[in-house]
Amino acid sequence: MNAVNNSSIIGSGGMSRRAFLRGVGILAFGAIVPRTWAAGGGAKSGQNVLIIGDSMALCGFGQRLDSRFRSSGAREVFTYMACGTQPLSWTTLKGYAGAKSRCGYWTIESRKSGGVPETFQDTYGMTRGHKPSSHDVPKIETLLPATHPDILVVQLGNNLFDVLKGKNARQKEVLQQYIGPFLAKVAQSAPWLKQPYWVTPPVCGSLSKDAQDALVAQLRANESKTLKVIDSRELITQPYKNLQADKQHFFGESMTEWADKVFAAIQNDMSRGFSGGASVAEPAAALAVVPPPPIAKEPEPTLFAECCLESMAIPYTNTEIAPYNESLVAFVYRVRNVLKGDFKGEHIVVLHAAHVGGKRQPMHRYFLSQTRTLRLIPIEETPWATLKAKDDRRFLDLERFICEEDHLKLRKQS
Repeated sequence: MNAVNNSSIIGSGGMSRRAFLRGVGILAFGAIVPRTWAAGGGAKSGQNVLIIGDSMALCGFGQRLDSRFRSSGAREVFTYMACGTQPLSWTTLKGYAGAKSRCGYWTIESRKSGGVPETFQDTYGMTRGHKPSSHDVPKIETLLPATHPDILVVQLGNNLFDVLKGKNARQKEVLQQYIGPFLAKVAQSAPWLKQPYWVTPPVCGSLSKDAQDALVAQLRANESKTLKVIDSRELITQPYKNLQADKQHFFGESMTEWADKVFAAIQNDMSRGFSGGASVAEPAAALAVVPPPPIAKEPEPTLFAECCLESMAIPYTNTEIAPYNESLVAFVYRVRNVLKGDFKGEHIVVLHAAHVGGKRQPMHRYFLSQTRTLRLIPIEETPWATLKAKDDRRFLDLERFICEEDHLKLRKQS
């Protein structure tokens, strides 16, 4: 049996990039050291388990949950962690089939022959100065048939909060565009699945309670049909130990506590015969009516306008976006003249690329009172809607766009 030592895992943000790299590098050694965790109690499950997660999983949640399932008697466990992902990143839907993770990737896979799991890790600092390569995000349509799990654990959601801004600020239903198609793919790919679980993020201090409530509420709108939702906010409370400056990522003791409590909730449900949600196979017909994913085709500019820059947010620093490689920054423009398209308001938020490929983009060409002619795409129509964005909280209700030039600049990184 193999488990990764999570006592030295470093989360993103809140420290120098060198410290972040050094901390994550320790994982390269812990990942190959066999270690047995105490069994969680109860009978051997004999289940196959598939776990997928984002950067929170890379901070220790994924490997700890993986080890708990293994020590409890799971037949096979397959864990995949890809930084910077959201639900559609894990599908072959158009616009996401080529989705890549460039800020950390880690897999732990049972071997058919048994014994120590096969582990692949590409994270910051594995050797001095090491940076992760670009990795294709695994696809749920492939993972499910290949691993044939009885239990699916999805730990995603941190990268959906930026969707709940602008005109979507009070419309939690917009999240269904990311959740519904993913669940439909699960239903189509694994009719045998006994129980899927969705683990929501713990409390994030930099986000409003309304946004966090909205994510849980929209997931629970699917609960009776397709899955059981585990609200992490009910399992672990702040202050977290080793919480980073982004008030979202943490590691060490608190991360272990979170994973252990999630495992306990799943184990309790297993002991009662999965009494929580229905089998994914049951709602297949209902899932056929979910809205289409937001990226049906290559987005094109819908607004061509002459705009005057009135306010500029300060971009994130390199340290603040670690371990991510891309970020956006919000500028507020007054719309002086609409040359093409339909726009009724006076002001808009334009999200400009602040980091691309880990490199800070120059901002010297922007200055207040500057008038520019912009070709704009609604941000929600692009894959960048879930990208880390630095906003000015005074303007969160304004409609949000991205410049065509920035969309293309980011597109090259996909």
